[in-house]
Amino acid sequence: MTDEEILSLMQENDASALDALMARYRTLVSFIVSQSVRDTADLEEAVQDTFYKVWRTRRDIDIERRSLKGYISMVAKSCAEDKRRTVSRHMEAEDISAEENDIGIDIDYTDETAKRENMRIIAECIRAMSSPEREIFIERYYFRMAVRDIAERHGLKPKKVENILARRKKKLGKELLSKGIILEK
Repeated sequence: MTDEEILSLMQENDASALDALMARYRTLVSFIVSQSVRDTADLEEAVQDTFYKVWRTRRDIDIERRSLKGYISMVAKSCAEDKRRTVSRHMEAEDISAEENDIGIDIDYTDETAKRENMRIIAECIRAMSSPEREIFIERYYFRMAVRDIAERHGLKPKKVENILARRKKKLGKELLSKGIILEK
């Protein structure tokens, strides 16, 4: 089936067109989303979101202006970034305090009340970071991206990324203490 045929069937509300669209573009969409989203479940959700949005906007697609492949690629990038931002906002505090990410203080995660409060404070401190430092910090300590990959993504040298991460970890430790983070006993 050609893109024109698929689009024509989609605009006629033929559900088989969605199956054809997914069969044709699933690999492309998965690749695009994987550039921003690492977790398998989040990746799959962003892929599904992409096809849902394409289906929902099927009447607005004009292949005279942009190919169906181009339109799907654009929607996939948008969904991937939406998912990455959503995940970043809800990142778990434990990911930052893991042993390899030691910020020099012993944060209490054993008491449930202390854990919730500590996670709130950590998330608040991370949201307050300036861009691109916040994105670099999240990419390294939440998405577990390699320093080399982060540097390439932001057009920086790996050493610069390492320096940013070291400064942010040190500053984060001070901010956490000043905001009343609850320490282990």
